[in-house]
Amino acid sequence: MKKCMLILLFLLLGFIPQVNAAVANTNQVPSVPQTGNDYVLHSGDVLSINVYGYPELSFPSMGQPEGITIRPDGKITYPFLGEIVAQGMTTKEFSQLLTGKLESLYVNPTVSVNIVRLGTERVYVLGEVNQPGSYELDKSRNLLDAIGAAKGWTKNAAKTKVYVIRKNQKGEAPLKVNLMALLKEGDTSKNYPLQQGDIVYLTENHRIDFAQDIVPLINAAYMITWMANPNAW
Repeated sequence: MKKCMLILLFLLLGFIPQVNAAVANTNQVPSVPQTGNDYVLHSGDVLSINVYGYPELSFPSMGQPEGITIRPDGKITYPFLGEIVAQGMTTKEFSQLLTGKLESLYVNPTVSVNIVRLGTERVYVLGEVNQPGSYELDKSRNLLDAIGAAKGWTKNAAKTKVYVIRKNQKGEAPLKVNLMALLKEGDTSKNYPLQQGDIVYLTENHRIDFAQDIVPLINAAYMITWMANPNAW
């Protein structure tokens, strides 16, 4: 009996630093690279557009030295074509759209579109994060960007129950995200892009408390060992 209880005690004592290390590691929010070809254009993004051989169709220009900015309605105004919706497309898709429209006016136009500067989106990060509040995201504006802006989750956060509430939710259920699947399994499909006005909410987890959960087990182990052989103490 004494031998069994000592083994239990050693297992408990050996498990504690592993738990602490795991908590420390999961509290760190790793960055997830954003693939340029997959980035979806948003309002506020500033674009450079080059049409080879046609400087009057290329930007930045003398009149727009930074490039063309996507307006809040998601559109740009382009010479000879008028208003064009850019929001919601990748740079590749938008360059293909411009090429198709310009082909009716010019011979074999070659169009390239790049992002000069990303616009910002205001999102709200609430619940079990270290600094809840509203944040202007100017990077890839996804779930991990928002949590990182709020200085990561707290030790009480339930990382399997994170919710993304869209600004235009309209009665639909919010997205429920399992961050552990994202971080441990590399499931980047869960790293959802965020939009203006979205809310990220991290719920509270019922975590193991050392004083309340572990110490009584250790004390019980010592007590049972003493009762089995009190002369050994």
